[in-house]
Amino acid sequence: MEAEKDLLDHLELRSETVRDVLSEPPRWMVRWGNAVILSAILLLLAISSFIKYPEVISAPVTVSSSMPPERLQARIDSRIEKIFVTDGQKVRAGQILLVLQSTANYQDVLKLRKALDTVAHDQLQQLPLETFSKYRLGEVQSDFNSFAKAARDEQLFNRLRPYDPEYLASAESILASQKREATLQHQKELETTKLDLIKKNYERVRQLFERKVISSAEFESEQIKYLQARQSLESLEITLAEVRQGISGLYKTRSGAAISAERDKISYTAQTRQLFEQLNRSLREWEQNYLVMASGPGTVSFQQFLTKNQFVNKGNPLLSILPAQPHALTGRMMVPAAGSGKINKGAKVLIRLDNYRYQEYGLVRARVENLSVIPDEKGSYYVDIVLPEGLKTSYNRRLPFNRELTGQADIVISDLRLIERIFNQFRSLLRYQD
Repeated sequence: MEAEKDLLDHLELRSETVRDVLSEPPRWMVRWGNAVILSAILLLLAISSFIKYPEVISAPVTVSSSMPPERLQARIDSRIEKIFVTDGQKVRAGQILLVLQSTANYQDVLKLRKALDTVAHDQLQQLPLETFSKYRLGEVQSDFNSFAKAARDEQLFNRLRPYDPEYLASAESILASQKREATLQHQKELETTKLDLIKKNYERVRQLFERKVISSAEFESEQIKYLQARQSLESLEITLAEVRQGISGLYKTRSGAAISAERDKISYTAQTRQLFEQLNRSLREWEQNYLVMASGPGTVSFQQFLTKNQFVNKGNPLLSILPAQPHALTGRMMVPAAGSGKINKGAKVLIRLDNYRYQEYGLVRARVENLSVIPDEKGSYYVDIVLPEGLKTSYNRRLPFNRELTGQADIVISDLRLIERIFNQFRSLLRYQD
């Protein structure tokens, strides 16, 4: 064994030529090796200057139209009384889709609602209250009874006109008093003429008496006649003043009757209209609770399997209405606070939809339309984006849209290239060294 070990130690492993090559490599090999490495580095730098590696903020996104699907929920715990539509059926605005059970007959409530919608405030007395009183109105019954009572009271007031007798009596008394006033005025004129004549005769008699032509008895007799004429005229004037005062009181009485009649009429009318509005509010509340209606035209989409007498809880989704006309597509995002200060209006957004694999269909392009100023309680900011090209992808494919779409969106806050990102990293390292 020791002989073999000595033999291996003295064995020549390399020839002299090999040793010369290893001790001094060929210059052409060094030159070309360095050139290849430098070319590779330059090639990588050139490629990195063309490759885009933007800085983005990612967040979930929900894409819908500017008029999103209308989701209709049960507003009260109840059972389904009747379903008027089928899944996929086109509906118009205001169309009733289904009715929930209540203590009222929904057909009676709808008839009453239709009648009230076609009547003006000044035509409430024309409503067929006797017909409506036979309706089964359930939750609306109390407010209808109050309105019907007020309307009947107003009808009774307008028919009986309780202040008319007082008004007519005052008018007749005024007419009679005015005739008496005219008669007394005429008598006053006669009495005034009579007094003037008696006064002239009295003055002549007085002059004769002063000349002692007549006796004092004759003078006193004429004086008495003169005083009686004056007294008669003054009594007539007092009577005439009393008649005029009575006429003034009758005018006040007539005006009071007219004012009271108008005041009560306004009160009855106001009460009727107030209870009419309360009835309308009750009807709207009943409709909101028990009727499921479409607010706009579109197509019905059932959110769950629905059958008659099925019990539904408050807040359960029942139906959705897909808009009939296409609208501009928008997206809603909630982005974290980190880096949100770099988001500007018009920033590019790239969307990867969950419904369509972006590797197969491509990315959907959008732009930032609005950014909330104040974050929510979780510190996130609301971002509103628009899709100016709709659902046209980067692969030039047009995706169909008939519901809300969800996905992940990247907001490009800095459209950098790979080489810029590398230099930025070195720059940040140098900044930390300082």
